[in-house]
Amino acid sequence: MKIDLKTGIIEINGEIIMPGYTFEDFRNTKFYKGQDGIRIIRINDTVQIGKNKFIASFFFRNKVLYMISIICVDVEIPFSEEIKRKNIHDNILKNNGLAPESFFDWGNIKSVYDPKGNVCSINIIYNAGM
Repeated sequence: MKIDLKTGIIEINGEIIMPGYTFEDFRNTKFYKGQDGIRIIRINDTVQIGKNKFIASFFFRNKVLYMISIICVDVEIPFSEEIKRKNIHDNILKNNGLAPESFFDWGNIKSVYDPKGNVCSINIIYNAGM
């Protein structure tokens, strides 16, 4: 996975995703396996970013990509200690020159912990209407 921070264009396992990416665009990729674009779409293959491996999920709103969520899976973390993954994500962002939340013209990237779902992720969020 590579991301151009200036444009928000992302390459994931050979597929190009960008602001304004639609569910119809997704249907024409190797990731499409009959998903409906309404629920969260988790990509089957892990995604390599630098030396780290991630699982990636796509979130669409009104058939337009709203967010890509990635979770580092390099380390096995017990469910009761999931909050520790946030530190891993924060360090990954820091090592790539980013703060735990960074803003761009096209959207933002942030490391989050959702206590309700007990999950940590790095979210790449596109501005609406891009």
